[in-house]
Amino acid sequence: MSTKRTVKTAGWLLFIGPLVDLVVSISRPGSFPGENPDGVQAAMQQGVQSAASNSAMVQLLVNVGFIASFGLLFGFWCVHRFMSDTDGRAHLRKAGLMVLTVALAIRTASFGMGLLLATTLKFSPPGALEMGAALDTAVLFLVMEGAFLVFATILNVAGVALFATSVMNANLMGSNKKLTGLLVVAPAVVAPFLLLLAPFLENSIFVVYAMGNMVALVQVLWIIVFGAVLIRKSDTLAIAA
Repeated sequence: MSTKRTVKTAGWLLFIGPLVDLVVSISRPGSFPGENPDGVQAAMQQGVQSAASNSAMVQLLVNVGFIASFGLLFGFWCVHRFMSDTDGRAHLRKAGLMVLTVALAIRTASFGMGLLLATTLKFSPPGALEMGAALDTAVLFLVMEGAFLVFATILNVAGVALFATSVMNANLMGSNKKLTGLLVVAPAVVAPFLLLLAPFLENSIFVVYAMGNMVALVQVLWIIVFGAVLIRKSDTLAIAA
């Protein structure tokens, strides 16, 4: 693959993959349970029942999200392919790819739990999700999916931070390194803190989870913009490489 094509491929993967992943995550029914006065269990049950009315949509979005999640890893792999190994930061790119690979493996397990949840919702008889074993099983799959997703998100933001630090000196997005650090490195510190703190705050667990995801979203937006920059600069970067 030519350097120009590698750069452009990296750009499109980093632009489309996270964007589709973001849209799928936001639009999926029941994926963000809200606080419930009856407690965490009631909130999870409400999330399951919300998803149950759109089980076909849940299954479709799980499949689309699974495919789109590969965009991040392959996009940064392509960036690593056209970046020089003589800039003294290749080890950070390799470390970032390693962390992102582990994150993708955990994220795949999360999508597996989402698929089991969607299948349970689709084939449960009418009224079975109001109470009883079917509802308990669906809640279990939703909890397991969320738990895997939390750890995948923590590793994702760490891997992206390592990778972004490795290309910071290349001035691919301009020379404002402080802004890049604020948009990429800071979320890699704050988001994991909030996501790990949430389970200890039973009365506001979902609010803190939402805050952690919103902080991680800042980094996702940076990735999308980074992908757009690579697409626009593909000719110039190919010549430089």
